[in-house]
Amino acid sequence: METENTWSLGQDGFVMQYMIAGPKVEDFTSSAQAADQLALEAKLRSEITSQKPSRKDVRVKLGEMGEDGSVWEVHASFGSCFIDKSEFYSTLKTIHIEAATSLLVPTKRDVAVRIWTYMAVAIYLNGVKLDEIAKPVYKPMQWLDVTLPLESGLNEVYFSCDNLGVRDTRNLLGMQVLGDVSDVRVTLPDLAQQDQVCLDTAFLEALRLSGDKVVFPGLAPDGMHVHLVKESPDFYAADLLPDTIDAAGLAEVIVPAEIATIRVLVQRPHYSFSRTMEFADRRKPLVELPGPVKSKAEHLREIMTRIADVTSLNRGHFGFSVMSILARKYIGTSGPEDRKLLLKDLDLIERRVDCADFLVCGWLRYVKNYELDDELAARAKEVLVDFRYWMNMQGTDGMCFWSENHSLMFYSSAMLVGELYPDEQFPRAAMNGRELSAFGRDKVRQWLADLEAFGFEEFQSNVYMSVTFAALLNLVDYADDEISQRATLLCDRILTGLSVQTFKGCLIAPMGRVYRGNIYPFACGTQSILNWIDPSAPYSFGEGWLAYIATSKYQVPEKLFELMQQELTTEYTSGNALIKLEKTEDYCLTSVQSPRLDSWTRWPNLRAVGDAETDTHEFTKSLNESFHGTSFFEPGTFGYQQHLWSAALSPEAVLFVNHPGTSSEATDLRPGYWHGNGVIPAIKQVEGVLGGIYVIPNTHPIHFTHVYCPLFRFDETHIDKHWLFLKKDNGYLALWSSGVLEAYNDTIFGSEFRVYSDNHAYLCFAGSAGDFSDLAAFAESVKLREPVYDSVARVLTARNFNHKFTEG
Repeated sequence: METENTWSLGQDGFVMQYMIAGPKVEDFTSSAQAADQLALEAKLRSEITSQKPSRKDVRVKLGEMGEDGSVWEVHASFGSCFIDKSEFYSTLKTIHIEAATSLLVPTKRDVAVRIWTYMAVAIYLNGVKLDEIAKPVYKPMQWLDVTLPLESGLNEVYFSCDNLGVRDTRNLLGMQVLGDVSDVRVTLPDLAQQDQVCLDTAFLEALRLSGDKVVFPGLAPDGMHVHLVKESPDFYAADLLPDTIDAAGLAEVIVPAEIATIRVLVQRPHYSFSRTMEFADRRKPLVELPGPVKSKAEHLREIMTRIADVTSLNRGHFGFSVMSILARKYIGTSGPEDRKLLLKDLDLIERRVDCADFLVCGWLRYVKNYELDDELAARAKEVLVDFRYWMNMQGTDGMCFWSENHSLMFYSSAMLVGELYPDEQFPRAAMNGRELSAFGRDKVRQWLADLEAFGFEEFQSNVYMSVTFAALLNLVDYADDEISQRATLLCDRILTGLSVQTFKGCLIAPMGRVYRGNIYPFACGTQSILNWIDPSAPYSFGEGWLAYIATSKYQVPEKLFELMQQELTTEYTSGNALIKLEKTEDYCLTSVQSPRLDSWTRWPNLRAVGDAETDTHEFTKSLNESFHGTSFFEPGTFGYQQHLWSAALSPEAVLFVNHPGTSSEATDLRPGYWHGNGVIPAIKQVEGVLGGIYVIPNTHPIHFTHVYCPLFRFDETHIDKHWLFLKKDNGYLALWSSGVLEAYNDTIFGSEFRVYSDNHAYLCFAGSAGDFSDLAAFAESVKLREPVYDSVARVLTARNFNHKFTEG
């Protein structure tokens, strides 16, 4: 052993330090077909794996190449118990990753470990294959218990990993040491760099944000830089390289006020890694400047100008332009460059990138409103006739067909594109245009009937309600009268539902599907809709979906503004979810009930019962539940992107708890760190009180929950071990936890409290200044409710409140 610098194991015995080579990403094609896209993708995952040899002698050296040509580098976790190279792939790919770490023990002994992954993984110890997980999966996370026969001293553990890259792909691996871990230490396989890596990781772990500065634990060494991340919804603006500050020799760096996100980077001859940090207090609601009251037409033009100013919506590796072009056409600023962008959109449709259906819908609106020159018209026809409009049609790709918003877009696109080219043969569908249109119309009617009966599965989503609304507008404007009228009523239903859940101009709601932006509700996509209804509400770009309204006949229902302002206590069903809302002038408390205890009978999942007809929307909806997660909430079941409850005193002063899908914000997982839940809790809401019980099984790797509570957004706060007391304007919130609340900082600071336990409970209380003289009086009152959690019986009680965790 050539170094004294080693690492202990992390929380719950996880190895936190690795070296990795990759991911190596390559295009993948297959001739496989299936009417069930999930079954097809499972088959594709089996195609990309191969038998691993029984022995592998690998040279793991920083800066040198691994077996597939990728360079070995340091994986610096900064709180993540996983190697997490998760990414979104718009077309099919194969993924290969090598990983290695070294375990140091003083004497020869067997050590039990658990391997957590979604990938196919072969596990080697000192060159010998011990075991493997043969096939990758999308979900749930796989785990494998392995016994490592460790020799005295250093032992190299090597992993060879394969995955199918399709949409959001979980390139994730973790190793948890079970049992007694007191004498197990961790090093890099390349000991030549161990001491310097220890120093560099310790330095980055000790960073903190203070005011307008990033503060270092000492003078920054050579090779330390601060990248100022430029953020924009515009693909062409976001592509700009960040400004970089050389931090060597500095104790702190002042970050310009317009920058919210930074990456602190260390660069060495053989490795580099970084930590991302965010000034959350710089995320503020965007509101229109005071001035004369604008007419509806003036306000609409202002909305369209915001969309038009974005050249092309940033989708990571490319941009989607058609929504911005629709806005530019409306305000009269479209120029020759837009024609080039339209052709690029057609190229993406032709490649069938994921969400190509978004572009098809936008193209349909463009074609219905604006003339095309002969060349552009011919190219559009070529691409749209060759498109794959449903998963049982010819072709293999990674498009998502089955979600609530995507299915409507594919159905309506088939109907409307078929009408455009009635006599053309659509080769992938093996239909002519009339037949394709009839196919799409039948599916549209099934979709409408389902939503009319059950409501939205992606209920109140601050992302997907905007998408579904836009898809419905195409039906409002271009379908026959019957479908148009039904689509209009569903548009009304969306806007009414959003208005009901609007608190102080912002959507505060439980949601069927969310992303990390949920911690900033005032900036999420549906704010574009709310600002359209109420110009005083915070606005957002909203991915440009509101560009559709500029050329739509749809009229906003009356009295939505009044509904937004109204105090309201109500409950309603959407999908299978029972949603409760208590909205007063001073606070908003809202949640799904888990489980729901009324007489509701859930709709049947046809995929679960087997032998069902696959060519129906009912089957597609069942497929969606299998993939994107359910709205039928049962405690103890695995979750996905569902946001289950919120308490708010303003659009910024928001509080919620979730069980994260991973231990760090540095992830693209679904569920993520702040969005969704790894395991569904038991939730009950009554007047002024909301309770949650979180029981995490050992089949899930994350054994803590955490509270989102941005203290700096409240006027007054008090923290007391098991309690948080909060005041904003004339509203009060209190949160009690059966476990100790421990402050934690990851990407954002001053916003998180963790409870390390796999069986604990929370109670949230809300109140108004009209009932209490000050925060201290409110705190004294809720303490008298005497909350108690019996972790054996799994029962949460307080005065006039009782809730039991019943396994789903």
